[in-house]
Amino acid sequence: MKKPRIMFVPADANNEQFFQQFQNSLRKFHSPEELPLMRFDNPNPADKDYFYRAKPIIAQKLIEEYEVVIGADCDQVVCGSLEELWATDEFDVAVVHNDPSYPLNVWDIDPTRYANNGIVVLKSKEFIDHWHKLCFSPHFNNYQFREQDLLNILISDYHNYNVKYLEEDNIYGESAKPLWAQATLEGDKIMIKEKELKIIHFGGGNDPNKGNFQIRFQPEVVERIKWLIK
Repeated sequence: MKKPRIMFVPADANNEQFFQQFQNSLRKFHSPEELPLMRFDNPNPADKDYFYRAKPIIAQKLIEEYEVVIGADCDQVVCGSLEELWATDEFDVAVVHNDPSYPLNVWDIDPTRYANNGIVVLKSKEFIDHWHKLCFSPHFNNYQFREQDLLNILISDYHNYNVKYLEEDNIYGESAKPLWAQATLEGDKIMIKEKELKIIHFGGGNDPNKGNFQIRFQPEVVERIKWLIK
């Protein structure tokens, strides 16, 4: 019998600070028993593409043992309960939107439906195997955003997977970036308009200000984030 769920983060020593902040914030809401967290470094440093393929590689192994496998980038802060990620809804894969100020799309897929790979929730071995296969195919190097572009092709109308978009009621990740300055603190919840901000995803590659939330949020939200990551 499979275990209920696991979250994993691909991260190396260069991302130690981000990983610790992610783990600290996650544990404010979920114990290790409720949501185990595993970290995976590159087993072969000579493989410069490993972290582009890491999520399907790791998920392919974990889905044999767990019902729900959640892949997450380490440069994130958990701001609320993540129970929605493993809700009982039937789906093969659940995804979050990309930063709309940085419009991306592949093929003729609607860019407003483009998913960011910072959080991906996987229940289907078939889907994971398909994603893994594409990431080791000649198609891989044809796309600017590698595994993320391939993920978006798989969740599009070109395939018949059951896809859930997670941000109908809450906000996860990069889709909130243009609205960070509008975020307010209501009780212990960070809100953007009527939606709770569940995850802050910094993104931004090698931006020197990446992770500097103190210049992006209002003071009361900054104080909440400081508590979350300590």
